[in-house]
Amino acid sequence: MESWIPLINIFINSPNPETDASLFLQSSFNSSSSSSNISTASFLSLLSQPTSSITNKQRLMWMQTLPNVVQARILSFLTYDHVKFNKKDSCKLATDLLVNETEVDFWVKKAARQLFDVVSDSNYRWVSGFNVDSEEDKFEAELDGVPQWLKDFASDNDSVLP
Repeated sequence: MESWIPLINIFINSPNPETDASLFLQSSFNSSSSSSNISTASFLSLLSQPTSSITNKQRLMWMQTLPNVVQARILSFLTYDHVKFNKKDSCKLATDLLVNETEVDFWVKKAARQLFDVVSDSNYRWVSGFNVDSEEDKFEAELDGVPQWLKDFASDNDSVLP
């Protein structure tokens, strides 16, 4: 875990985490230190390592204990640098997030879907958890629509909204 702290810090603090993380991995591979535990397989293993949630006793992947923005950045990086990672393990990570029974943030799900689309050999639109298009439409409708409190206020005062 300690060897991954600099990479996690990149995902938390960097304004361009994909390229910075890629450079970090490249420099780690080039340093040919035999004592280093850094490999793409060990990173994916860390992300998908099972852990228990303290608050509701659910089983989560270690990655899900990170803030949503960091999860989305990691998935974006995995998509950006997908050729360095095992295709099967990357696909499994994305699939586990997409069909997870716990609540997954919209942007994390969107990034997981992008990773899945890049690394999978087939299109699994038949799995309902993989379809984020309907959630995206709902999200856009919320942004474009009139807020409920304004609709309520207008109806209470017999006003007509433009």
